Amino acid sequence: MKAVYIQKKGGPARIIVGSLPVPKVRPKSVLIKVIAASINYVDLFIRSGIYQTNLPNPYILGRDAIGQVVEIGKDVTRFKIGDCVWTNSMGYDGRQGITSEYALIPEERLFLTPKNADSLKLIAAVHSAATAAIVLQDIMKLKPKQKLLIEGAAGHVGSKLVYLANEMGAEVVTTSSLQDFSRFKQLSNAICFDYHDKLLFQKLKSACLDGFDHIVDTSGEIPLQFNCDLLAQKGVISLITAPKDSQFDSRQFYMNCQQMKGFVISHASLEQLQKAGGILNSAFEKGLLLEEDIAVRTFDEAAQAHQLMEDKKKSRKIVLIP
Repeated sequence: MKAVYIQKKGGPARIIVGSLPVPKVRPKSVLIKVIAASINYVDLFIRSGIYQTNLPNPYILGRDAIGQVVEIGKDVTRFKIGDCVWTNSMGYDGRQGITSEYALIPEERLFLTPKNADSLKLIAAVHSAATAAIVLQDIMKLKPKQKLLIEGAAGHVGSKLVYLANEMGAEVVTTSSLQDFSRFKQLSNAICFDYHDKLLFQKLKSACLDGFDHIVDTSGEIPLQFNCDLLAQKGVISLITAPKDSQFDSRQFYMNCQQMKGFVISHASLEQLQKAGGILNSAFEKGLLLEEDIAVRTFDEAAQAHQLMEDKKKSRKIVLIP
C-alpha cells in the first residue's frame, strides 16, 4: 500500500512516500481504506522530534483519518464492513499513523461518520473541534452563565470554542478581526471585539467589570499579564499554546485564588476522546463544526504540505488524499 512515513525524525525532507505492507487485522481492531487524512501542527512536532512520544519504525505520519471499513477483527462489535468511520487519536504513544491507503485502528478509537457529512470537511475539523470540546468540558468544566473570553476566536480551535461554549450556555466574549464578527453572530450570541483596537483592554474590562471566569488565548499572541488583569477572582486561564510573553505577577495571581491549566490533546484520556467524539458527531449531523476552509493535497505532496505549515505559509487546513 502507498504510505507517507519516516524512518528517522527530522525536517520535511525526511518524509518518504513509498510502499509498506497492509496491516494485519487483530481481534479488537478495524482495517479501513483511507479516504483522507488531515495534517495538524502536532504532526510536525512529532515528525521533527519536538514532541517526544513512542513511535514504531517505520512511522506512518498522522493521527486523524476518515475511511471505509474493509475488514474487522473477530471481537469487534460496533462496526461492520462498509461503514464510514473516523479516528483522531492514532500516530503517537506507540500507535501507528494513518496517512496510508489502509490503516488499522483499535475499535475504541473509531467513530461512525454521520450520514451526509462531507468527509473532507469532517476530518479537517476533528482535531480542533475535539480540543475545544475537551477544554470546555473537562479542563474548564464550563458552567452556564459563566463569562468566557476567547482570544483569536477566528482560528480553527477558536471558532469551535465559540460555538460549543454558546451551546453550553456560557456568556461568550471574543477577540478577532472585524471581518469575522458576522460569522460569530451566526454561531453564537457572542460579544465581539476587534483585536486591533488600541483600547481593547479597557473595552474588555468594561464588558466584564468583575472579570472573566475563564480565558483562553488560541493565538499565543497575548501577554499572560494582560489576561491575568482581566481574570475574575478564582478565575481560570486555560493554555492550549504558550503565551508570547509568559511573565506575570504571581503575587496578584495567588492572592486572587486564580488558576492556570495547560492542555494538549495528545495527553487526553481515551474517555475524554470518546466523550468529545460524541459531541462532535452530534454537531456534524447538523452540518456544524465542519471545517469550511480546506486545501486538498495528495499523499505525494505530503513533504511540501509539511513545509508550508512549518513556514506558516498555509492557514487553511490541509487534507491529504491517497
